[in-house]
Amino acid sequence: MKYLILSGGSWEDYEYKRLLELLPDREEVCFTGRMTREQQTNSQVRAVAAADIYSLNMKQYTILVSSPYWLSEVLSLQAVYVVALLERCPEEEDKWLWDKYSGLLGAKANLAATRSERIYLEQSLRREGVIYLGGDQQESYGVTFQGDRLYFLTDYEVLWRKAILNLWQDSTRSSADWVTIQLELRADYYISMCAKLPSQPVVHYLAASYLYLLGDPAANRYLAQSFELMVLYEYLDCLHSHFRFFSAIEVKTGDLETAVQQYTITAFTAEEKLEAERLQGWLHSGQYELVRAELFRLNENEAAAVRILSSLTTSEAKLLLIQNYIRIFQWEKALELQQELEGSVDGVIEGTIHLLHGRRHEAIRSFLNAAGQDNQAWPLLSEMADLEEAIRRLKRRVEA
Repeated sequence: MKYLILSGGSWEDYEYKRLLELLPDREEVCFTGRMTREQQTNSQVRAVAAADIYSLNMKQYTILVSSPYWLSEVLSLQAVYVVALLERCPEEEDKWLWDKYSGLLGAKANLAATRSERIYLEQSLRREGVIYLGGDQQESYGVTFQGDRLYFLTDYEVLWRKAILNLWQDSTRSSADWVTIQLELRADYYISMCAKLPSQPVVHYLAASYLYLLGDPAANRYLAQSFELMVLYEYLDCLHSHFRFFSAIEVKTGDLETAVQQYTITAFTAEEKLEAERLQGWLHSGQYELVRAELFRLNENEAAAVRILSSLTTSEAKLLLIQNYIRIFQWEKALELQQELEGSVDGVIEGTIHLLHGRRHEAIRSFLNAAGQDNQAWPLLSEMADLEEAIRRLKRRVEA
């Protein structure tokens, strides 16, 4: 296998060196970033200038990208597979911009990997094929030879190799096996921590989160314990952050009436109360799939919502599907469905897609159309300038 690494700077600063060493069937690794000849020799990684990556035959490559500001290149290169190494926003970057384009990068990737457990959980609720590059087990989970070196592997390193192999060996094969293994490992860890730290609500909440993703009804018990502790410690926002989660768990068990009641208890704003009324209306009219999908969305589990809505044909279901596509950054799908239903598209989303594909003039036109007559184009054009400057900073770090 051949790999192209789109880094955020120099080889010295690259934090995934060991994962590169563990790449399966490593035929060639090209690194877009600063490397000395000695570093190239020692690592058996070849430096490639950013200007030269288009000379590579990308039908033979998997891209590993660790900055969202490579997204335009990722789209234009059209590699066989893309692995997004999603990171928390660096201090020197604008968080809103970084998170937005990280979301778009993650949506385009065949595999999303991260060292942040928060990002891991967020991505697991949005999509399939997410791996957490961390763990809490000290023992070795396997060994492998790479060249003449023997590596003792952690749990996530074993799963990293499985995930990469799964891309190339059989693209039709589900990622469910290694995904489930990691979710079970995380659930087991937090369940054990609940016994050690019984008064910590966050530990119980994380146990509930992983059990929920596994479809294990025991999630309800751990969430209840977390909620009780939050109430005991007088955390006033726990109705939204914790109690509402019960509604998603009940959806998985099939008790939609209880799920809607639980959401309704947490509905305080006018918008939330209207949402509760809509859920009640669907429930009473027998539109159970809409109830299920919307409760998943309201609990930020858009992946589950999309799976339900994709099989429905009503215009109401398709409108809900558009909302979910937008939230998980599947923007091309959202625009296609908008065009089908409404004959028009969201100009801001359309402009962003134009920009990422290098169609700058079309992007500006879409932003101006979206702004209308209210002189609201400036924030959109300002964001475009911020993105272009962030890309220039990235290229300077890589090429310096």
